[in-house]
Amino acid sequence: MKPPKDAAKHAPKDTAKDGKVIPIREWLETFHGAADDLVRGSLRFDPQAETARGAAGQGSHEAGEPGAYIAILSPNNAVHLGISARPTQCRALARALMGLRNDEPLAEIDVVDSLSEVMNILAGKVKASMAGRDGQLHLGLPLFVANPINVGGDSETASAAVKLGPVDCTLRVYRRQRAA
Repeated sequence: MKPPKDAAKHAPKDTAKDGKVIPIREWLETFHGAADDLVRGSLRFDPQAETARGAAGQGSHEAGEPGAYIAILSPNNAVHLGISARPTQCRALARALMGLRNDEPLAEIDVVDSLSEVMNILAGKVKASMAGRDGQLHLGLPLFVANPINVGGDSETASAAVKLGPVDCTLRVYRRQRAA
């Protein structure tokens, strides 16, 4: 007897091997590991930043929480990963990626480009880590937004407040619920 054509719709969503959905918590854990790896290997924080951070901390009342987001897609998995932080923290992250000291000028476009690049690097690390679970993953393009993306009630989400070096930020993962 042949299985019905829509049998995949009713398959369990616990694993991604053989075409299943990867649990959102696993995406977040992998994303967090990628962020830790990025801090260890690619970001260069200004050693003087700790003193400057006290003064920058006064800017922590700045409105908004800008961030960069990127989609990771396959026939079986479609998630969006994002990293967001207060504007002062975004500037610190941009400086760390660019290897700039706190006293060096930093244009707003460089913050946007740097945060988008950080997200692109992180998404590439997540994709590489998940390749054994789903070998058909593809990356979208990074998108920078002024505030965190609000997801609807039909979405599954997970997030974690983390420190990347001295920078407080939030890692976010979300996806739309699949129809049963």
